[in-house]
Amino acid sequence: MQNRKLSLLMGISLAAICQPVMAQDAETDTQPAEAEESIVVTGTRITANGDNLPTPVTVAATDELLKTSPSNIADGLNKLPIFALSRGTSNLNNNTDNFTGNYLNLRGFGIQRNLILLDGNRMAPTSYTGAVDTNVIPQMLVQRVEVVTGGASAVYGSDAVSGVVNFVLDKKFEGLKVEAQSGISGRGDARSWRAAAAFGANFADDRGHFMASIEHFQQNGLDDKESRKNGKAIYAIAGSGTTADPFRLITNARNAAIPFQGANLFSGRVFVAPGVLGNATPGISQGGALASGGDGFYGKGSSATADLKTDQAFARMDYDVTENISVYVQGLYAQAKTFNNFYPNLIFPTIVGADNAFLSPAAQAELAGGGFGPVFLYSRVFDDPNHLLGVRSNAKSWMGSAGIKGSTANFDWTVHYQHSETKSVNTQVNNILAGNVLAALDAVDSGLFAGGAANGQIVCRVTLTNPGVYPGCVPLNGFGASPASQSAALDYVTGDNFNIPKFTMDVVSASVSGTAFENWAGPVRFAISGEYRTLSLDVSSNTPPDLLANCTGIRFGCVQGVTPVYRDTLLTPINESDNVKEAAIEVDFPLLKDSGVGSINLSGAARYTDYKTSGSVTTWKVGGDWNVMDGLRFRATRSRDIRAPSLWELFQPQTLSSSGYFDLLTNSAGLNGIVATSQGGNSNLVPEKADTLTFGGVFRPSGVPGLSIAIDYYKIKLGNAISQIDGRLASIQTACNTSNGTNNFCSLYERPTPTSFPSLVRIATLNAASIKTWGIDGEVNYNFGVGSDGKISLRGLVGYQPQLTTVLAPGIEPQIGAGTAATQSTGGVPKLRLTAFIGYSNSDFAVDLQQRWRSSLKWDATRSLVFDIPDVPSVMYTDATFTFFPGQDKDKQIFFSVQNLFDKNPPPYLTAGTSGTPAFSFPATTGDDIIGRYFTVGAKMKF
Repeated sequence: MQNRKLSLLMGISLAAICQPVMAQDAETDTQPAEAEESIVVTGTRITANGDNLPTPVTVAATDELLKTSPSNIADGLNKLPIFALSRGTSNLNNNTDNFTGNYLNLRGFGIQRNLILLDGNRMAPTSYTGAVDTNVIPQMLVQRVEVVTGGASAVYGSDAVSGVVNFVLDKKFEGLKVEAQSGISGRGDARSWRAAAAFGANFADDRGHFMASIEHFQQNGLDDKESRKNGKAIYAIAGSGTTADPFRLITNARNAAIPFQGANLFSGRVFVAPGVLGNATPGISQGGALASGGDGFYGKGSSATADLKTDQAFARMDYDVTENISVYVQGLYAQAKTFNNFYPNLIFPTIVGADNAFLSPAAQAELAGGGFGPVFLYSRVFDDPNHLLGVRSNAKSWMGSAGIKGSTANFDWTVHYQHSETKSVNTQVNNILAGNVLAALDAVDSGLFAGGAANGQIVCRVTLTNPGVYPGCVPLNGFGASPASQSAALDYVTGDNFNIPKFTMDVVSASVSGTAFENWAGPVRFAISGEYRTLSLDVSSNTPPDLLANCTGIRFGCVQGVTPVYRDTLLTPINESDNVKEAAIEVDFPLLKDSGVGSINLSGAARYTDYKTSGSVTTWKVGGDWNVMDGLRFRATRSRDIRAPSLWELFQPQTLSSSGYFDLLTNSAGLNGIVATSQGGNSNLVPEKADTLTFGGVFRPSGVPGLSIAIDYYKIKLGNAISQIDGRLASIQTACNTSNGTNNFCSLYERPTPTSFPSLVRIATLNAASIKTWGIDGEVNYNFGVGSDGKISLRGLVGYQPQLTTVLAPGIEPQIGAGTAATQSTGGVPKLRLTAFIGYSNSDFAVDLQQRWRSSLKWDATRSLVFDIPDVPSVMYTDATFTFFPGQDKDKQIFFSVQNLFDKNPPPYLTAGTSGTPAFSFPATTGDDIIGRYFTVGAKMKF
């Protein structure tokens, strides 16, 4: 059976077609003989052509990437099979990070487990996780992107577990080029535009070179997810995932516990007019607080994708001091802004006095007699568009570097210094101020309160009893009154809480490479390098240090020392740093040359790294390249790779938030399907360690010029993996419940009593996980001439990944990520991913088509969960671009591009972790197209 699968895969690889250079393995470069000189690629610090590297390297030319993905380079990369579960503008809801940035993910192994380089130099983190938002990279002068699709920690250092993504600048660019474009969806939304310019010139008799670029891109997000079919359906997952109560997908979902009018919880009564009670429309119960239809809460006004604005500026100058020594200096500045509405603001169930002045006498009497004494349990949704809960991020990055390079007859050397800073302002817009809302919900008539007659002047009780505690308190009529009429009160009970993380990185590095000596088969080459870098993370916040509200004068719902200032996601300031010392050596040793069995090269690398925070570690790599005959070669590598814990993972303060949650112990979603959560770092973390194996081959039949085929196998086993042991997950809950409360995971739950719904669920960070994956990457390239000046280019790429298995901790059921649908909180990848390109060009015009397809997906990585839902079906997207060359000049281009040509709607998907409440984010698996058919028109001119 396994052999049949591999045979099928090879057949697909051979049949797939796509555009050369668009995303090509360096080993399968099929450029014609008159093309430019051979490209030197990433994968080694030893200068070498990619044709002789044992490590698979995919080369993606920038111009080709942007043909069918004109938004940005990262969007083009993410359409290739080697990338999966990358993060972008459709990944919403996280105000502690620039969550909607463009973070690349190789094979779904984690955005922090591939290393991002700019011209071979490490980029500073822009995310708490230690990952890099590629929106900060200046795209106009990027010539190509080289992706090492195997472990490379011994060559480049920490984070290169699943590979390296190197953005390579065109450092010899000359002339002036300008670009402009505009885009819009087929539904008239998600408008975008881009404008950019670049200039380069030599000076001082060609001894010096200067170049610079500036660019701006912005795209409006889908501000209302109901503008698309999936969002309008209002999906939710009902059930508990057992055989008796399987998970099922419902539409028109509502959280019946929190209505839009305001409610007396448990009574079935809502406020049908200001201060007037009436019967609720409950909808069809789906268990707990979840219902189909009725008055309940759902994500009305929530965004489907985030707004995105990026600005980038870059400049570089180099100068040949002598014939063999040159100096350079370069700098970049980038800013990325994102914003999305998360969901309508709401007040979770809380205690309110039945004597509230906004209530009618009849409502006061009914509520006072409800069995709770002179109070009642209240909840409400406020869907005022000016007070939606939103997430905004503004990330600014700048980097300056300088260096000197030299060469002798046998050696090349370089010394490099780099300083980088990234500062983000991450804001939760219109967050509920817990103390303010409790004060505003305790409203009195000032005349009655003073012992006189009612005067209609309604004020906050605390204004009269303790006027200095909550100055300016505006009473909130949350009892049937329209949100629009409560604008001043909603301004008072909401506020923007923000955190400002600042990463600073300084790097000094030096390297020497060249030929040590000649042996019987050729030159023995080497590279020695050393590096010292410091990294600091400073987080500030507008939240008071103790994070707690002042409960003085507030009668109900506020507990001194417990109630937070802001309801959601609070951070305390931190200031932490790390320094890293590294030394590495790499050797390329030719073993045989033109012998009876061909030519064989062996290579090896080793690196010693010492982290101040997490100790020392050694990484290594060995590989071989066997050129059997002209047109046929094989390659293999074996390596030990690492990822060191980020400063955030080590020292993250406790973060308070709330989340949808279904509790398996009580078999309920509690009062409202929401639970308080807490998450923090762990200073005892140590580096993750991975063992990586790759082997494959490249075939270029001499009888078919322009044809090349490459197939590579990879296997990665990661131990000591840093993972979040999330108490919300069904597998963690089950492990605790089946141990009758004795398992260590039971410490993740705080319950008022041993059998009650939890008041808090924790998310712990530990070196407890292991991850295994294996798969096969395949490429087919073919290009040939047609007519007098026409050319057809065909290329196909396939990614087959039948295993991506995560064990969060010993004794926990494995998470089967291969063939599983995914969001950023639940990892998963399609088992089979295909991308195909076909292009035709002549002197007048070019037509380019891109086809991508993924296989069907299971609903959850925990296979023991029971679903009464069909698998998420496979899906295919088609992109097309027509380019016209005015005057037959290919330096002048006018193009028209259509992405998702057939307007394919993504199959609905949401994680079972949100069971018990309607989905807040757009219900689609990561990587599927949300916007739909999209048109872009633009021009590119070079002078």
